[in-house]
Amino acid sequence: MSISSRARSARVIALLSGIALLAGCGGGGASSSDPDTSGGGGGATVDVTLTEFEVTMSSTDLPTGEVTFNVTNEGTVDHEFVVFNTDLAEDTLPEASDAPEVNEDDPQLTSMGEVEDVAPGESKSFTATLEAGSYVGICNVETHYDSGMHIDFTAG
Repeated sequence: MSISSRARSARVIALLSGIALLAGCGGGGASSSDPDTSGGGGGATVDVTLTEFEVTMSSTDLPTGEVTFNVTNEGTVDHEFVVFNTDLAEDTLPEASDAPEVNEDDPQLTSMGEVEDVAPGESKSFTATLEAGSYVGICNVETHYDSGMHIDFTAG
């Protein structure tokens, strides 16, 4: 092996070692309960899990701006996930007079987006632009909200 080949090989090895070292270093990153802000488009990502009859989120303290909600149904029946901007408590949303579900058209609620018909084992996503404030996420399939499928969270 010539000197220039050895030097080139040494540089490649040093470069690869440096990349491996950087990949293995954590330090100062977000905790597992923080929303992922490294996703595409510069926005945050939050994981939402739906089961009978509960909604959980990987974080309930979200940043302002674009947030992608990755919604997974780990239950055994269809669910949906709707996000409202509201100052109402999660368990006091106005209900429709003709069905056991939240009245999505009530002026106290501002819909930020939703995914519907999320079948068992299925995942769907949507992105909302959140301003600083209070929010509620619910499953608004008939009777599911009253059964406890709601969660409050904040942005900002």
